[in-house]
Amino acid sequence: MAACVDAKGRFDEYDERLPHIDASTIDSPMVDMLPDIDGDWLLAINPSVAPGSYVQLRVTWNITSSGATGTLDGSYQPLRTFAIPADSPARMPVGDPYVVNGVAVDNTASFSAHIVGTLPGDANAASGTEYPADITLAGSIRSMDSVCGTVSGTVGPLNVAGSSFAAIRITGSMLPAPVAECPAAMVDAGVDAPIDAP
Repeated sequence: MAACVDAKGRFDEYDERLPHIDASTIDSPMVDMLPDIDGDWLLAINPSVAPGSYVQLRVTWNITSSGATGTLDGSYQPLRTFAIPADSPARMPVGDPYVVNGVAVDNTASFSAHIVGTLPGDANAASGTEYPADITLAGSIRSMDSVCGTVSGTVGPLNVAGSSFAAIRITGSMLPAPVAECPAAMVDAGVDAPIDAP
């Protein structure tokens, strides 16, 4: 009598023998020195539940670096965005700032800042409704003038996983226009284009 082969069981045994690698950080290059992002920034979140209805915050960051790693202190002040253009000069502070200190920054210049507080109605560009917020910014410090990443968590009853954010440095008395996504990466196909001779 022929025996039945347990294909799934054999595959599970094989899978258990293989090393498991966390591929989530493979594309994050390590740095020798963290960029200095001390100062004031405009941070904009593009919510997955209402794309284009940017939540904007004026952020003051202070980074303490010990070479390739460090800690990040931040004050995140919500700005008025409801019923005004996204780049309006009327983006004034509303509500209390969220203060998040002692956030670890690793040797890929990445960090995870957990923000808990109240999103004022005037800072909710989508509906003008005040909501409790419990979100995490998974960020990457790209340079002294660029920070960006993804957002997860909840705002009121809404799950905002899949949202993005970006921050740009404030250099003058006026707030810049918001940017809410990481810049597109340059793609190198690995093939040099031919150069036509003159």
